[in-house]
Amino acid sequence: MSPTTARVPMSQPPGSQPPRSELSGSPMPATRISPHGPELAERVAAVVSAHPAVARLDGGMFGAVATYLPGRRLVGVRIGRQDEPVELAVVLHLDRPFPEVVVALRREVAALCGGAAVDITVADVETDWYP
Repeated sequence: MSPTTARVPMSQPPGSQPPRSELSGSPMPATRISPHGPELAERVAAVVSAHPAVARLDGGMFGAVATYLPGRRLVGVRIGRQDEPVELAVVLHLDRPFPEVVVALRREVAALCGGAAVDITVADVETDWYP
């Protein structure tokens, strides 16, 4: 094996440690591919985008909030694994109180995702008027 490749087992036995890089010894980053298929991430994106206070979905800092689907990347929604929360990054209009919007989005998305925890980042705001 060359010094620039790392051997990662395809599956791990229960209770084993996550795969580690042979170069640095640090844990390998988790893959961000949706285990629920594209349908759930797309439904979450549709529900969130349909809310009147949401201007658009956003990738968050460094574009990290995304779900990788076959052949594309859905920005603004990250469907976590079993014990991970669903992550959203949104740009909101300034015409509604943020806490009210976040509570409504969290409730709707949690219902879609079987009661999973939902973390929401308000990445930016969009004004409907210009000074």
